[in-house]
Amino acid sequence: MVSAKISIYWKLLRPKTALSTVLAALGGAFYLGLPTGFNYIILLLVVIGVALAHLSINALNDYLDYRSGLDTLTPRTPFSGGSKVLVDKLLDPREALLLSLTLLAIASITGLIITLFRGLLILILAFIGAFIILTYNNLWVKIALGEFMILVKGILVFLGSMYAVHGLIRYDVVLVGVVYGLVSVVILYANFIPDIEADRAIGRRTIPSILGEYAWVGYTLIISTLIALIALLVAMNMLPYTSLLAVVPGMLLFKVASTLKRAKRLEDLVESLRVNTIACRGIDTLITLAIIARALII
Repeated sequence: MVSAKISIYWKLLRPKTALSTVLAALGGAFYLGLPTGFNYIILLLVVIGVALAHLSINALNDYLDYRSGLDTLTPRTPFSGGSKVLVDKLLDPREALLLSLTLLAIASITGLIITLFRGLLILILAFIGAFIILTYNNLWVKIALGEFMILVKGILVFLGSMYAVHGLIRYDVVLVGVVYGLVSVVILYANFIPDIEADRAIGRRTIPSILGEYAWVGYTLIISTLIALIALLVAMNMLPYTSLLAVVPGMLLFKVASTLKRAKRLEDLVESLRVNTIACRGIDTLITLAIIARALII
């Protein structure tokens, strides 16, 4: 019974998706060099906090999408349309909401602990993050700013982790945070595409739902910006040169764009979403490893 409940929670929370947030936190934590002494404890709290906040988003979005009727309209794929845990009646919606708020509360407590050591800026960043989480589904995604807020989240996690671990922020490296944010946007944007009609039906204004059959154009612009930004940051010495390895999986995204342009069947979309997820995970993993490797050397 307990194992069955854990399995349901696991499906609802989709822990694998939190990796993007954890990688952004690690990138920020190691960008200025290796943490020292007690700062590793701070880093652990940061990772726990951002991971729990991400899981909270997943559960809350499933709850709100179920309440709005969206998840009864979206096609079932491994990458889009929610977990279907609530649609399949595997869990009481109120339990999903309680789980989401509990995780967010624990994440907030980690933020408060870090605030005791680093000051009010951490509390402000945590408040902004919590506000984005709680308003994402009922506000930002309804006014076509959902993707932008995911970009903001990546920047906040990167800079917030940097400040929490090192006690300072270099605002000149905001663009590195933008890279992490864009990777998350690419994943989310592509995953919105199978849900275009369902999103339109309930009044959600995602960029793909606005562009319709030209959603692939928006996707191409985003991935082109991402790859160009990585190259630019390496040229400006704001990312280590080994970060260029991230361009290799990045090239797969152009294949995804081509598939999205031609795809007529859901099966074709699902395969492109799979490649998209793998490529994006390769990009932020390689960039984070490059940042950590540089920290070990200097």
